[in-house]
Amino acid sequence: MDTGIDVIAESAAPFPPFGLFAGIHLLFEQQEERFSRFRPGSQLSRLNAGETIEDPFFAAACRLALEAHAFTGGLFNPLILGALQQAGYGVTFGAVSGGEPRPTHVPSPAECLVVEGTRVSLHGAQLDLGGIVKGWTVDLAAEMAANAGFAALVNAGGDLRATGTEHGAANGWFVQVDGPTDEPAWEGEVVGGLATSTTLKRAWRTSDGGRAHHLIDPRTGLPADSPFVQVSAWAPETWRAERWAKAVLGGGHAAAGAARAAGVPVLAIAPAGAVLVAP
Repeated sequence: MDTGIDVIAESAAPFPPFGLFAGIHLLFEQQEERFSRFRPGSQLSRLNAGETIEDPFFAAACRLALEAHAFTGGLFNPLILGALQQAGYGVTFGAVSGGEPRPTHVPSPAECLVVEGTRVSLHGAQLDLGGIVKGWTVDLAAEMAANAGFAALVNAGGDLRATGTEHGAANGWFVQVDGPTDEPAWEGEVVGGLATSTTLKRAWRTSDGGRAHHLIDPRTGLPADSPFVQVSAWAPETWRAERWAKAVLGGGHAAAGAARAAGVPVLAIAPAGAVLVAP
């Protein structure tokens, strides 16, 4: 997932929860082994090479992706991998260089992605589940902590899930969201999921000297052109918040209105740091 993972857990136990931390570490590694597009032997890479995958975790992730495609009105589409690679992001981010973004047709997952029980097949497209799986794995890790009796905050690269209440808080965990110039943009207590996405960090120069970033607009197949450079979204589950954050970041004011109509508060920030949409 190419990101740092922080886990904070609180309980009345007199010793650190080493078993919990080890279990969460193993969970993230197992998910990476299934879903990384940079590991040739991963289930995702095998699916993209034409193999049918039979695995309950993989099928569950694909169902989440189909659901997210529906509730974002297509602003999230897990079949943008070809366009993303064309833009230059075909290797791990530290090695990204060049790329030639151009308008690309991104097919509907309803036409290409088939999930039957625990079996998944793909036809005529390339699948990328990186973002949605990261959020989902944060959810699984936080639920693991809660089931073990811990209040916990799990953070994977800005995708957060808070369970229980930390010591000294009224309800939840205190979180501060920094804006694009590192100034505090929002702070408060969080229960559930909070995800923040930006076009400023995973960005690079293309072969012709232009600028590209990792957020592909499935309507054009190009890096999204949006009035926002950073969006945060709140939802009961982190995977859902993460999908809305990226949908609004790519879809602009209309997508922010759709998120709020769906009961998802958003914080959307312009390049100079001005808050254009407040939760």
